[in-house]
Amino acid sequence: MRRTHARRWVVAAALLAALPCPAPCATPSGSDAAGPNDDIFDPKRAPVIVVKVTATKRAAVPKQTGSTTTITSTSIENKANSSSFSSIIASSVAGAVESSSGELHIRGSHGQYTYYLDGAPLPSSVSGSFTDLINPKNIETLKVYTGGFPSYYGGNLAAVFAVNAKAGRPGHPTGLFQQIIQGYETYETIGQTSGGVGRLSYFLSGIHSSTDRRLDPVTQTPLHDAGDSSVVFGKFDYQAGRNDKLTIDTAHTDSELQIPNEEDRQALGQNDRQVENGTFANLIWKHDDARQSLLMAFYSHSSQLRYNGDPVHDLLASADNPDVSGLVSTFENQKANYAGLRTDYSVRVSKRHTIGVGFDGQTVTGTEQFKILSGNGDAPVTDNHNIGGNDQSAYLQDDWTPGRWQINFGARYDVHKAIIESSQLSPRLNMTYAAGPHDHFHAYYDRLFQPTAFEDVRQLSGSTAIGDTVVTSIKPERDDFYEVGYQHDHSGVTTTLSAYYKTAKDVVDDTALGSTQITVPFNVEKGYVRGLEFSLDGPISHTLSGYVNYARSWAKNAGAITGGVFSSDIAPGYFYADHDQTDTGAVGLSYTHGKIGANIDGEYGSGLPYGSDDAGNVNFLRVPSHFIFNGGFSVRSGHSEIEATVINLLNQAYVIKQAGAFSGREWGQGRTFGVKLTQTF
Repeated sequence: MRRTHARRWVVAAALLAALPCPAPCATPSGSDAAGPNDDIFDPKRAPVIVVKVTATKRAAVPKQTGSTTTITSTSIENKANSSSFSSIIASSVAGAVESSSGELHIRGSHGQYTYYLDGAPLPSSVSGSFTDLINPKNIETLKVYTGGFPSYYGGNLAAVFAVNAKAGRPGHPTGLFQQIIQGYETYETIGQTSGGVGRLSYFLSGIHSSTDRRLDPVTQTPLHDAGDSSVVFGKFDYQAGRNDKLTIDTAHTDSELQIPNEEDRQALGQNDRQVENGTFANLIWKHDDARQSLLMAFYSHSSQLRYNGDPVHDLLASADNPDVSGLVSTFENQKANYAGLRTDYSVRVSKRHTIGVGFDGQTVTGTEQFKILSGNGDAPVTDNHNIGGNDQSAYLQDDWTPGRWQINFGARYDVHKAIIESSQLSPRLNMTYAAGPHDHFHAYYDRLFQPTAFEDVRQLSGSTAIGDTVVTSIKPERDDFYEVGYQHDHSGVTTTLSAYYKTAKDVVDDTALGSTQITVPFNVEKGYVRGLEFSLDGPISHTLSGYVNYARSWAKNAGAITGGVFSSDIAPGYFYADHDQTDTGAVGLSYTHGKIGANIDGEYGSGLPYGSDDAGNVNFLRVPSHFIFNGGFSVRSGHSEIEATVINLLNQAYVIKQAGAFSGREWGQGRTFGVKLTQTF
């Protein structure tokens, strides 16, 4: 007993002294523990994965290898900024960096990630959208995969966000009303209800929010930064039989926001605005029995973005910009419609072998209307074209569990048809070895194929004050990813160490157009990312739990830069990618006792690079580091709960990005107090 208490105090001290995040395992003990000769990956003998992002424990039998973090709805609600998908990821996943206005960089990537909702792919919104693809309030569990990708995952694979949406249960309707009030005139109203009759169950959600700080502003005090959005979401499940279930997921979002101004542009009355909307609908059929499983999903997603510049004021001279030749005004109206079919079939051919095969095909149609007016008097830069293309992929996979080993190997073949056609065969081999009941080693190799979204590629023509445009086909990024790691579990405490290395050809990145939030993709000839990660996670007592993680990574590119507003520039040797943050950490504690709850989490970042000079050197400077804390204190009484929250407790003023070769300056959020009122029924 004394040793157990001593261990817990050691964990507590480490949590308070170190930096940041969760994704742990606790193995069974006693008569349920796996012996040295047992098949520990048999579902009846499997180690139990317990993720302790908060004091609430959730367990699941592991189904695949990979570096994963599981985040539950309880974990989400325990965050002071529970409405921000990017903030939740950054404060929970090792090596995740929250950049400006909801952008995420995971393991040194630019932002290549893929969403799955209840097993079906969820195509991204059009480029430049800021509305979350799925609102965190509608998530029951979220698994984040950052390595060891099985072959059935394709697309952009810096990370996979596998979401299980909230669902209803048979019986009387239940639900909640929630009102969030925060600084910057931020208001969010949430209404949710769920229930079921017979074989049919449902979950319905409506969310409306408004704020005077919608995007990370270019000035420390937000100017011209208001926004509001509405989200409606529905999930319907029909249990067609003992082993068959039909699911419909559907949602619609509307959002309107102002584009932040510099002080001189605000004085002129500049009024750039952006309007976004999107609708998705998935129809999913699942069959599961003791020997085989089948998923068939029809999915669709339509989204539109309208960027309305203000040419009257955008091109006016000011005290800070007396030379109008460097000014631009932008207009865009972009629509994209995705439709696809995915099938996954797996069969257990023996006690140790499960074979999986699958196919995914999707098409996209749409339109792009784009124009840049320059203060230098040049003819407008335009892009008016129809968007069209398709993706097809197929995979074969074998999950093999010989004794202490779990081996996941297979391959997938992807074809991407856009302006040019490209393809790749991608082998995958992911292995985990159980050295004992408390120790696991893993080694991964994944070949990755990451094409640019169809609607991201702009066929610009003409010259502009911010650079000469070049019509260049954006090539898919091709990566070789390697990872090794070790995990130790004991007395509910999990320690994880990982090292990874990725080489890339035709690295895909993007750059902002002038002072707008519109981005244009480009290729860099080659690059690499390497990194180390450490995480510690566990209970300190029956009322207190916590996590800490730290990641150190290096992301560098080199060679020709082509596409967008770059005309085959050559970087002088390797340079840091603008999304490289060398040191990243997070730490969190969660306390619950009776009707009282408290939580605090901290995020540390050493700073993103910026800077350029006439010699062609880029990103050789760093913005200052930051360490911010968020927290909350709640009291529950019956069906009611009130929580006081604070974001950036110490009110640290910090810059997320500084103006450089590929982006503009953006400031982090100052100290923001808030209150959250929840009424359940």
